[in-house]
Amino acid sequence: MVSLDNFMNDNGKIKNQKSINLNNGVTAEHLYAGLWNTTLAHPYKNVAKPDSFHIDMTGFHMPTPSRKVTSNFGYRPKFKRYHKGLDIKVNTGDTIYAAFDGVARVVRYDANGYGNYVVLRHENGLETIYGHMSKHLCKTDDVVKAGDPIGLGGNTGRSFGSHLHFETRFLGEAIDPALLFDFPNQTNVVDDFVYKKSDSHDGMVTARK
Repeated sequence: MVSLDNFMNDNGKIKNQKSINLNNGVTAEHLYAGLWNTTLAHPYKNVAKPDSFHIDMTGFHMPTPSRKVTSNFGYRPKFKRYHKGLDIKVNTGDTIYAAFDGVARVVRYDANGYGNYVVLRHENGLETIYGHMSKHLCKTDDVVKAGDPIGLGGNTGRSFGSHLHFETRFLGEAIDPALLFDFPNQTNVVDDFVYKKSDSHDGMVTARK
């Protein structure tokens, strides 16, 4: 199970102190206590969420240098289901990078969905998911830094052409990655994203009120 040690710097101090102060002392470690599952991408059932939580977006690294979004977050009438991430055009073999410092919670293959995928848990409270890769470059429980290679782009699983399926989640709840990352301009949207439970609808956060 992930340890608080993984979220400390070399001096033994918690890295994300600013975020902790903004969240009244609550850390990602508190929010995810007892919720370390290395086999399921979505193990969270009836998990209590705070009314609000500041997510520190500084220290990020874009998962890919590709600027082309091929499919947005939202409902897909053709498939009659929600697409809970962004699809980014990449070529098979392109390097995929960790978006933030964190720990690899799940590194698996899902033939009917994500294909080769990785779930990273981050000290800012987010989990990020990287799907349809051709190869994993990390293992479960690996500690990663923002910008570390975690996989190679591909077309595995339920996929129709080589791309990266990228999700951002908070305690299992899907947040539109476009609220956090600007892929066309290769930057973050905000330095401090405030998750608000009141913005949540059907287990997703798609727009700010």
